[in-house]
Amino acid sequence: MRPFHILLVLFAILSLVALVLMLRWERRNFIQHGKGGAWLSVRLATIPIALTTAALIIIPARSTSGMEGLAVFYFLLLVIAPAFWFGAHWIVGKFVQPTLNFKESVQIAGSPIALIIVMTMIAHTLQPIAWSILRSMGKA
Repeated sequence: MRPFHILLVLFAILSLVALVLMLRWERRNFIQHGKGGAWLSVRLATIPIALTTAALIIIPARSTSGMEGLAVFYFLLLVIAPAFWFGAHWIVGKFVQPTLNFKESVQIAGSPIALIIVMTMIAHTLQPIAWSILRSMGKA
């Protein structure tokens, strides 16, 4: 395995650790408010919601040819997908017991997105350092 791949694997492991820590914090927060079971139900519903959101973007974009397909992709990605993502979490939050209000459902839906944004910012911050390390090793 090359040093560059090792750096990528280390960052992936760091990202997974951050995800676990975020989920533990979020779970603890909802348990303190007596909504731990509702949190788990909505969090588990995130998996099929994510798959449905991906299908909602990919299927129409791939079935549209040419540059219009790119326009459809961006429209779905930037407008329809976020509305569906947050709306689906809100609907699931309404059906669990005890029910979650809109703010709690948005917190559950938004926390993975916020984590992705933070991890992207960290990756961009660490990128020059990683390239310097690789250059000093003579591998870049």
